[in-house]
Amino acid sequence: MKKTALSLLMFCVFTVMSAQEITRDESESVLTFSLFTPTFSYAPRYKVGFMHKISSRWWAGLSAGYGNYDTSFNFTRNDDNNIVNKDYKLYEVRPEIYYDLRPTSKLKHLLSAELFYIHHTDVFYNDRYNENIYTYKYTTADYRRIKTGLNINYNLLFYFTKKLGLTLTTGLGVKFRNVNFNNVTGKTEVDISGDDEGNLGLFEIDGYRKEAGNDTNINFNFDLKLFYKF
Repeated sequence: MKKTALSLLMFCVFTVMSAQEITRDESESVLTFSLFTPTFSYAPRYKVGFMHKISSRWWAGLSAGYGNYDTSFNFTRNDDNNIVNKDYKLYEVRPEIYYDLRPTSKLKHLLSAELFYIHHTDVFYNDRYNENIYTYKYTTADYRRIKTGLNINYNLLFYFTKKLGLTLTTGLGVKFRNVNFNNVTGKTEVDISGDDEGNLGLFEIDGYRKEAGNDTNINFNFDLKLFYKF
């Protein structure tokens, strides 16, 4: 965790020091609010961000998100699906550096590199998880997930007015995930041979809730944000 925080800090310092200065008249700042993370995410949270133009082509940004059970309202808040429970909490930090591919165009095309850190905790009930080659059933378990990584994103900024618009972000990167199940009660090993329920599959969307340990994999990024320029 300390290494991750240090990496984020060094990334921000490098961005500011390496950027060219611009005049006050050219300066632009943008506030963003994610429309996707509170509505369609399996880990719902509210995410806000800030972007600032630091040269004719370069922008620096930082976004942060937070969610808990009381702020969740999408499909995950269902006592039957065990996706988000009453102890659910998540926060994230994402520093980002942007390069404007077409600085004179009204439709902004920004290529960006984004570091991210996500900390997710919850308490799960009457479910199962995989650890190494074993699968366990349990009555209750304290869940913790830490996810870090790097995305390379392509961002399109659509203006409704001179100051208001939408940002569509798609990206691809690498993620490093650590999942722990602690204070487990009613833990029993189960035989999943021939049991499809125990096999998460390659494209299991919520597999991060059932796979303990460390994992390195491809990270797909998608977001839709409302922005205000000032």
